[in-house]
Amino acid sequence: AGEQVRVTCGASSHPAPIVTVARGRRVVAAAVYEPQVTLEVAAAAPEDGGEYLCRAENQHGESSLAFN
Repeated sequence: AGEQVRVTCGASSHPAPIVTVARGRRVVAAAVYEPQVTLEVAAAAPEDGGEYLCRAENQHGESSLAFN
């Protein structure tokens, strides 16, 4: 608790993907047509814990990965 947390999520595709990080139904970080997005929490608190979902998509499909 109180420490900075930085998580980078990315994918390689052509055309470039839309990459998002979501917590539940809420998108907390997004990058449009970029290979990666970084989620930064300046001072992590217990309520920041839980499952997040990294998702990359373009018109050819999508891929996702959950993390805690």
